Amino acid sequence: MIAGCAAAALAVTACGSESSSSGGVAPETAKARIEQAAHLKLASVKVPAEAREEGLRASYSNAPTAVKDEQVVGLFVMKDAGVADKVSDMVRSSAPKSARLLVNGEVMVVYAAAGTDRGAAVERAVEAL
Repeated sequence: MIAGCAAAALAVTACGSESSSSGGVAPETAKARIEQAAHLKLASVKVPAEAREEGLRASYSNAPTAVKDEQVVGLFVMKDAGVADKVSDMVRSSAPKSARLLVNGEVMVVYAAAGTDRGAAVERAVEAL
């Protein structure tokens, strides 16, 4: 299960990391709150120019430590909620059924647990952004 969720998160994070766009939720703020809620560290994933042009401001994942963390987290910060809606449709179709997709405005998190489920805390953190 972790491997499938990690693959889905990586497929989407192939589109992401931090860019110098302003407005909305600060990527660093979103990252810190999701890390705290999930009790793990997220690594930045490079944003390709095409994804940046389409509105992806930042992307983070715990893919390198997902097995140890016993959970998979992919965090995406878009330029606006419209971009998040488009990306969430794509993610819903490619993510494993066990993964949760949490969206609030321009912030989207893909979450799946194989051990301790911190999904409720992650959901509250997303809702607070």
